[in-house]
Amino acid sequence: MMIKTIGSICSGIEAASVAWKDFSFDFKWLSEIAPFPSDFLKIKYPDLLNVGDMNAIPKKILKHEIDAPDLICGGTPCQAFSLAGFQNGLNDERGNLTLKFCEIINANDEIRKRQGKEETIVFWENVEGVLKDKTNAFGCFLSLLAGCKKELKMNKFPNAGLLRGPKRNIAWRILDAKYFGIPQQRRRLYVVAGGKGFNPENVLFEKHEKEFSEFKKYPLRFEM
Repeated sequence: MMIKTIGSICSGIEAASVAWKDFSFDFKWLSEIAPFPSDFLKIKYPDLLNVGDMNAIPKKILKHEIDAPDLICGGTPCQAFSLAGFQNGLNDERGNLTLKFCEIINANDEIRKRQGKEETIVFWENVEGVLKDKTNAFGCFLSLLAGCKKELKMNKFPNAGLLRGPKRNIAWRILDAKYFGIPQQRRRLYVVAGGKGFNPENVLFEKHEKEFSEFKKYPLRFEM
């Protein structure tokens, strides 16, 4: 699937559009409610629609008020999962926006299916605390996106994984920004997902170009 159009959720100052500027993606809409970033976005992207509250996005998509893009990206509020907070997970209205994000993706899928298009490509980011959330937010998130009939449950999800679900394939991994040119330690969870013909592991996981047997072997020596 060739990605051409994007919708952005919890856009902030719209860092994704800067990071992906070399790909010539067409951002169709963004979603931000905080006053300062909203004002900033009006200046930076005066012609780009800010749909505002993400809770209204599913209906807007289903009513064809906004486009159903190829890819939807977003980092829903992390305060409910952060080690620095109370960690109330889905019992916190901010944490519950994780499930609203899935509702948006499913609404987008519905319209795309009517249009004869593939499932939405998903890019989502959050803090690593969501992996061990006591309300199982990440398990619910995976289940809804993958189309699982039952809620996936683990005491703590691994730092990296791959799920091939009935509806969607999902890969996730914790990456630290300090290894990507940022002068700070910033560990974050990244999720990439797409339809059954999409392989998200090719995006998030490195592949060895050579078989291990091809690498030179060195004897182990101990010197006293």
